[in-house]
Amino acid sequence: MRFVKSRCEILLLLFALACSAQQLSKRLTNQDVIDMATVGLSDEVIIDKIHSTEGTDFDTSVGALKSLKAAKVSDAVIRAMINPHPAISAVDNARPSPPAVKDDGLPEEVGVYVELSGKLSEVEPEIVGWQTGGVVKSRVTLGLDKGHVNGKIMKSESSLQIPSPVVFVIKASEGTSVTEYQLLHLYKKDNRREFRAITGGVFHASGGAERNDLVFRPEKIANRTWRIRLGDLKVGEYGFLPPGVSSASIASNGKMYTFGILEGSRSEPSSVSSKKQDLSASAGEALAHQSQDVPNGSIGAFSDQEPTLRRDGILLSRVLPNGPADRAGIKIGDTILAIENHYLFTVEDLTNEIRRYGPGAKVTIRYRRYSSINETTLVLGAAE
Repeated sequence: MRFVKSRCEILLLLFALACSAQQLSKRLTNQDVIDMATVGLSDEVIIDKIHSTEGTDFDTSVGALKSLKAAKVSDAVIRAMINPHPAISAVDNARPSPPAVKDDGLPEEVGVYVELSGKLSEVEPEIVGWQTGGVVKSRVTLGLDKGHVNGKIMKSESSLQIPSPVVFVIKASEGTSVTEYQLLHLYKKDNRREFRAITGGVFHASGGAERNDLVFRPEKIANRTWRIRLGDLKVGEYGFLPPGVSSASIASNGKMYTFGILEGSRSEPSSVSSKKQDLSASAGEALAHQSQDVPNGSIGAFSDQEPTLRRDGILLSRVLPNGPADRAGIKIGDTILAIENHYLFTVEDLTNEIRRYGPGAKVTIRYRRYSSINETTLVLGAAE
């Protein structure tokens, strides 16, 4: 009997040790906090996680605090790590949560806000997943082609559809800047929106979402708070990608603040009807602008593609010898992707974009040649 009793006691002890080990494994550590900050979670979310976790195993030594600051963990989060379970009084428990926007019209919490009817409204983020491409190509090239990685947001359009021009306000978390956000133009699919997170090549793979990246000019209006005015966005889907979201992390924790620009929200250039055309303003458009007496620019290149058929860039079928494109190194068979960071999907898009500039204007052109993406600057010539 004593043997059976001793054996039961040993089993109970082992069970207790296993439960204790399991509890220890769930304790939050410094690395857990760094990981949460890296994927862009707000200070409030991280602090709530710290307070709601019963067991923590934080290292708050001077060396560990230096490592936390180097990883851009905010002081508010570090204070919560030092005192993870503060006493909560009845008064504190009854106090309502602060509003997202203060009385002075500036945001109280970290996030992205849009100005609607003169007031700021918080933009709700959407979850970003990812998918790979180019698997067959990678096998054919014996693994030399790295394939592509696309960021993916489900649903064909954002729930926030607004006219252009539009004003956003971004309040960044402590230790970050608005310059770490990316404004991306999203490719619209039947049931989702996408952007290129990694571009694979035959001998390389480049990271980042540069292919979809648009330039914006922030205006600082308060501590860690910037206003962004966007007045020249075309109809389509867009999103602000917060810092710390990479192709390796967006699968599980990524988010994007998305919005759509409505059709008819700003004046659109007239359509171009000719199938084979110079990538410049047409003769009819030149007549319409005679009152302004402003000549139209041209890059000196042609495309045989349908003017309004959407593609991933515009394939060049002819380049004028010694023309602007030729002098800049652009060749027949190259695909024009963007002008001045405005991405183009039809020949009409490119024609309309060039029409914004006159002869002598210096523009940056992004183009694809085989599997590589290149950029060059050229000076526009005069359209015939």
